[in-house]
Amino acid sequence: MTGTLIDGRYLLQEAIGSGGEARVFRARDTATGNSVAVRVALKPVTYNPPDTTPSHPYWVRFFHWGVDPQHGAYQVFELLEGKTLDVVIKHRPLDAYAWSRFVTQSLDAVSALNDTGWIHGDLNAGNFFQTAGDWKLLELPFLRFEPPPNRTTLFGSIHTLAPELFEGHQADARSDLYSLGCLYYYAASGMYPHPGRNVQEVAINCLRFAPPSLRQTAPGFSGAWSDWVMSLLARQPQDRPATAATARQLLGVA
Repeated sequence: MTGTLIDGRYLLQEAIGSGGEARVFRARDTATGNSVAVRVALKPVTYNPPDTTPSHPYWVRFFHWGVDPQHGAYQVFELLEGKTLDVVIKHRPLDAYAWSRFVTQSLDAVSALNDTGWIHGDLNAGNFFQTAGDWKLLELPFLRFEPPPNRTTLFGSIHTLAPELFEGHQADARSDLYSLGCLYYYAASGMYPHPGRNVQEVAINCLRFAPPSLRQTAPGFSGAWSDWVMSLLARQPQDRPATAATARQLLGVA
């Protein structure tokens, strides 16, 4: 689709990302001359955006949405320069300062999301983007395209999915905290708490076995921070902090 003009305004220049429901392109807004990110649905979808779109400093900024007569639904966001968490960690785990910055900013982003009444349900290492010093949450649930009817009931990134979701329960704020715990574990150690070569192995490890302590997999890390991460990875939702705001407070005394 490179070179395509979306809705007579957004000139697609380069593919920069893709997912199960859309592709993201670097694009030029021909009306303003600005560079933007345009997210184009891969399949025909029903898109019902909220009447008002909330915002937060640690969320990607949303500008516009529409339906192109030929290419379907699309969304326009600020164009960020940097790397996603999964790309960053492929080189090496975060040091203590960088880890603390990622944790506090991502907690603030998810806390604000939950406060608006939304549960993310699929927090993963491709959803957090490091810009010049700050982290931003890319995927906002109130801006998701409606999934295709043939999508399975198991929704989410396998390495960060809370155990209750494997069992068919509804996601809530504590499920988001579990996913964040997986990401914090990954950011500190370079590995996920529940390894596996495929979906079945990861699911079995998640449901049957407690993850190795972060004190073991990241021995140079703060013991108090390691214990805090493990509290987010409690098997039972009621054993985790109730909200991201509560988790943030507990981190402050860890």
